[in-house]
Amino acid sequence: MTKIKYTTKELKRPDRFREFLAESLEGLSHYFNRILIGIGVIVVILLGVCFASSQQEEKDLLANEQFKKALKSYDGGEMENSLSQLQTLREEHPKADVSVLALYQMGMINYQLENYEEAIKHLELFLDEDPEDGIFRDGANLVIGLSNFKLEKWNKSIEYFSEVDGSESPYYVQARRHLSLVYENTGEPEKAEKIRRETPN
Repeated sequence: MTKIKYTTKELKRPDRFREFLAESLEGLSHYFNRILIGIGVIVVILLGVCFASSQQEEKDLLANEQFKKALKSYDGGEMENSLSQLQTLREEHPKADVSVLALYQMGMINYQLENYEEAIKHLELFLDEDPEDGIFRDGANLVIGLSNFKLEKWNKSIEYFSEVDGSESPYYVQARRHLSLVYENTGEPEKAEKIRRETPN
């Protein structure tokens, strides 16, 4: 029988099957590592979302409490204090839902304090948030119109009074009456009279 001779170099060479197995295991290990990393990332993201959601809920509760305190101050006649509390709420919790209502309330308080420019600023910011509630939207448009009326900015008054459009709105009659007054002030008595005739008592 012929003897098969191996050189030292050949004896040191790994078996092809073992090479293949090693490569396969290495590839499989790499694949599973990628899966585990992917799962780890997903878990971290989910935990992050849950944590962020929990934190936001806590912030919303704090914002609601601040809003209640501001309303209590307002009801007690402390309008300047209420404004300050609402401003703090806006700064500390800008993403809270109640922060949008704070803008509305700040606009209304500023109007009562005859800070007409501030009233306009806050209520326009409120409208920029595109509020769904029609009553709040109409209230904001009315008070912006009234503020501009006080400042004798007639064109702006017309613009905002005209936005209160719909007899079902509780602010409709007041907006139409003031729109009539605007036209009287701008020397358009016929328009003023027409609006008065069309406006329900």
